[in-house]
Amino acid sequence: MTQRMTRRGLAGFDPLIVAQRPTLDTALAQLLADRIGRAGPISFAEWMRACLYHPLHGYYRRGAATVGRDGDFLTGPEVHPIFGAAIAHVASALWRQADRPQPFNVVEVGPGTGALAESILRHWHAQTPELASISRYTLVEPDPVPAAQQRTRLSPIHDVSRLHHAADIAEAPSDAHLVVANELLDALPVHRLVLRAGRWLETLVDHTPAGGFEYAYAEVTDPAVLRPLAGVAAQEGQIAEVAPERGAVVGALADLLSDGGLLLLFDYGYERSRLYAPWRRDGTLMTFHRHTPGDDPLDRPGERDITCHIDIEQVGEAAGAAGLSPLPVMSQAEWLHRLGAAVLPGVADATTSSVADAKRSSVADATSYTDYLSARRAVETLTDPAGLGRIAVMGFRRGATEPLPGWATNAGLGDR
Repeated sequence: MTQRMTRRGLAGFDPLIVAQRPTLDTALAQLLADRIGRAGPISFAEWMRACLYHPLHGYYRRGAATVGRDGDFLTGPEVHPIFGAAIAHVASALWRQADRPQPFNVVEVGPGTGALAESILRHWHAQTPELASISRYTLVEPDPVPAAQQRTRLSPIHDVSRLHHAADIAEAPSDAHLVVANELLDALPVHRLVLRAGRWLETLVDHTPAGGFEYAYAEVTDPAVLRPLAGVAAQEGQIAEVAPERGAVVGALADLLSDGGLLLLFDYGYERSRLYAPWRRDGTLMTFHRHTPGDDPLDRPGERDITCHIDIEQVGEAAGAAGLSPLPVMSQAEWLHRLGAAVLPGVADATTSSVADAKRSSVADATSYTDYLSARRAVETLTDPAGLGRIAVMGFRRGATEPLPGWATNAGLGDR
C-alpha cells in the first residue's frame, strides 16, 4: 500500500509552505502532473531526472545559465583559473610519464561554461607549449547550445581542429590519457529512502489537484537500491539517497582510459559510514537557485538545481571493477596544498593576460600584485574546509604506479 505525506514531511514541518497552495508554476510541473495523473506516482529518481534532464524543460537543458556568477552556484573552475592550472599541472606530469604521446587525449565530462577547459589549455600554452600543440581536447556535452558556447570560448585559445565535442560518454574517444569530471556525479538521479518501522521505503512523488505535488511511500522493488545500505545503523525516520546508476557512469568513464591513463573526479561525498550516519538523518539532498540553498526539490521543477553528496565507496568499487587502481582519496583542500597552490608558485595562467603575453613573460612579470591577491583569495575559497575545500578528489589509474603531483610530495605547480 502506498503511504502519503506532505511535501515537507521528509525534512520537517514548515508552516509557511504548508499554508501555501502548491501550483503548477512551471511548464515541467504541468507535464509531470499530467504524467502522474495518467500513470500514478513516480519514484523520486524519476522526478529528479525529469527536473534536471528533461530535453526541453530540464534544469540543465533549458538554455539558462546554471553555473557561474550569473547562474545558481559556483564550482572550482569559475572561482579562479588556478583550479584548472592544478589539473593541467597533473596532466603535464602524466604526459611526461607516458613518454609524451601524440596526441595527448583529454576528455572532460560535464564541461559547463568551458571555464575548466580554458584554464587547462591556457596553462599548457603558457607553461608547456609542446603539450598544448599536440593535445586533443574532447568535451562531452549533450546540449548543442552550451556546446556552441564552449567552442566560441575555447577557439581563440586552442586550435579548433583539436577541439571536439561528444554528445554522450559513449561517443567520446576510448584512448584518453586523462578523463576529468568536476561535480558530475552529484547531479545523477537518486532514490530517496526513508526508514519506517525498521524497513526502508522508497520515496515517490504524487500529485493531486487539491494538494499539488507531495511525497508518497512504497516498498523498494529494486535490490540494487538497498545494497549500499546493508549494515547501516540507521534510525527511525532517517533519509538516505542512493544512486545505483552512478556505478555504471563511473565504469563508462573508466572504459575511456588508455593504459597509464588517469580518471580524475571531484565531488562532494563521504564514505558510507559518514554518508549514512544516524546523525545525518535528513540526508544530503539540496537545491540551489540564485546561489541560495534550499531543501524542497518539489518546488518549481526544472528551475532549481538538485544535488546529493555521493557514496565515495561506490565510486571506488565501480572503478576497481573496471580495472583501475585507486589513488588515495583526499579533500580538495589537501590536494591543492600538496600541489603547492597555497604559496602560488608558477601560475602564469592565473592572470587575464593573453596566451601570447604569458609565453613572452616570466611568472613574476605576468602576475601583477592585483592578480596575486586575487589568486590568494581564490586559494582560500578553493581550500575552505566549510565549502569547496571539502570536495573529495578521487583519482584512478589504469596500469600505472608512478606517483603524480598532488599525491606525491614536493610537487609544486611550476611545470618543467
